[in-house]
Parts: sequence; structure tokens; C-alpha cells
Amino acid sequence: MAEDIFECGLDSRTATFDEDQMLVSAAQTDTEAAARLYDKYYRPILGYIYHCTLDRDVAEDLTANVFLAVFRHLGRYRWRQIPFRAWLYRIATNEVRTYYRRHRRARVVSLEGRDDGSAEAADRTAVAAPAVSDGPVAAEEYRLLHRAMQQLRPKYRTVIVLRYFEDKTTAEISAITGQREGTIRSQLHRGLARLQEILVRWGVLPESSGTQP
Repeated sequence: MAEDIFECGLDSRTATFDEDQMLVSAAQTDTEAAARLYDKYYRPILGYIYHCTLDRDVAEDLTANVFLAVFRHLGRYRWRQIPFRAWLYRIATNEVRTYYRRHRRARVVSLEGRDDGSAEAADRTAVAAPAVSDGPVAAEEYRLLHRAMQQLRPKYRTVIVLRYFEDKTTAEISAITGQREGTIRSQLHRGLARLQEILVRWGVLPESSGTQP
């Protein structure tokens, strides 16, 4: 993981120490505080990474890497006084990007060859997010959407996951990615347009829905 991730200069909009800041400060010398910090954010980070990868095993491995990096660099976080949640998601985002750089060829999935069983094989390690009660149709739609998202450039995939799966605001995404809010909005627009094109080409959406503005 690049060292500059831990030196990122996100602006803090308040001088008041919130719960996270107090926990982080205590966690540097108190293992119980570190455990509380871990418990508070493990599931959100695991969920975020899972939404990015659609692979439970990979998500668990990357989440472990995230927290290893976090606790190794807590001292730097305290000095910079940046929003902990944004810092944590930024490290997680970098982990996902690093993973895809290393596994680009292995993780590129094409739906066009699904009739020969390749799509089924690609799904064997995936865990569908919808509840069992939602039925197989919802689970399949979820997998198709994520397969399409894997075709997007990482910058588009990241902002879409943060906005629509993690329910982050544009300002929060800006803090996590280190980019301007206008850039985030542009990436969301282009990423969604590209995602729509892919789903139309695959026959998931009707042709008329793929018309560009």
C-alpha cells in the first residue's frame, strides 16, 4: 500500500473531537479501545469491500489488510486530525484498487460467454447480497449488476459503490477519494452512463433505456 495514503491531507471541518477521534487517540495505547474501534467499523468496511468485489473470501482478506494498516498507522492519523471514517474508507478503497491491479486478468468477467458455463464458474465464489427471501431472480440481478460494474474503470466503480451501495454523500465521497465534488458528480454521471450501456448490450435493460442524453 502506498505510503501517501497515510499522509493524505483531508481537511477537518471541525476542531471538536468526536467519538472516533477519542477512540483513535485511546487506541494507540489501549487495546480495549482498539478493539472497540475495530468492532465499530469491521462490518461496514467488510460490506463496502464486498460490494466492490462480490467475493466473501477476498473481502475478508482485504478487510484484514485494511485494519492491519490502520492500526500500524494510527499515530499518523492523530497528527493529521482528519476524519477517521473518511480515512478508513480511503485505505479500503486503495486496498480494492491494489487488488484489482494485481488480479486484472483473472477478475475480468465477460457475460457474453455465459452460455458455455463460464459465468457459472465465475459465480462459485460469489455470495449474493439479497436475502434468501428475495428469491433467485433478485440474486441473479444482483450478480449481473456487479458483473457489469467489474467492466467499469476503477474510478467509476468506486464512486458508484460509495454512493449507491454505501449511501455516501458527494461530500463524503470527495473526502474518501480526495477529489473535488464536481469531479465526483462527473464520474458518477459517466460511470452510470457506461454501466447502462453495458447492461443494454447484455440485454438486461431494453434498448430504449440505453439512449444517451
